[in-house]
Amino acid sequence: MTVALIYHDVAVADELDRYGFGGPAAARYKLDPDHFEAHLDAIAATGVTVGLVQRHAAAALTFDDGGASALRCAEAVERRGWRGHFFITTGRIGTPGFLAAEEVRELARRGHAVGSHSHSHPTYMGALDGNQLAEEWCRSREVLADIIGHPPDVAAVPGGFMSPEVIAEAARAGYRLLMTSRPSSRPRRYQGLLVHGRFMIWSTTTPARVAAYVRGDRLAQVSLWLAWQAKTAPKQLSPRAYEALRQRWARTGRRRRPPR
Repeated sequence: MTVALIYHDVAVADELDRYGFGGPAAARYKLDPDHFEAHLDAIAATGVTVGLVQRHAAAALTFDDGGASALRCAEAVERRGWRGHFFITTGRIGTPGFLAAEEVRELARRGHAVGSHSHSHPTYMGALDGNQLAEEWCRSREVLADIIGHPPDVAAVPGGFMSPEVIAEAARAGYRLLMTSRPSSRPRRYQGLLVHGRFMIWSTTTPARVAAYVRGDRLAQVSLWLAWQAKTAPKQLSPRAYEALRQRWARTGRRRRPPR
């Protein structure tokens, strides 16, 4: 089993909105470059193998959104002899704060796995109907196929809001591996599609906690799973109310960000 970690963009504090999605909610997932390097050092110190999920590495690094810092992240990963998964929001390619098509192609050329993160990055993908889901998965796959020369077989669900329909439409679109935000290293199979969980990394996540995840520390992994469960229930009941609370928490959390 592979422990997959979810990263987003890497940027210094006064440049957070220049990379990926802007605003305080998105900023909670962005790491300072030195903090990111400390994470990678801590992972390396565990001695686990780091690579791609499809190659059964013990740990995998995934990067969501396709923000403009992706090549910086790739370089840091490559210095340690690793490769990662980069999930691209194809509707944002070539827009401010996001990768250009040539940069996406460069990631693939350097041996990283390029996959879909939907086309428009819906806040709650599980709330879409079948036609909307098909459009998100298929259009994104077609755009990436034009850029990297072949259709990707890996995708990641944006927003962490799942439904059986999200999985079914990803399978119909031709993906073989779907990465979620469910903090688990135990994959599940649905309709021929392998569904694999990941562990979320926040701007305040410590290197020690990251190392605990990849070592398979049950206490660390279960604590994140419980937090995820606490978020999932209100999100399923009322996405709109949950989003309002999330935005409010993000604004206050940014002002009161705990030390790293």
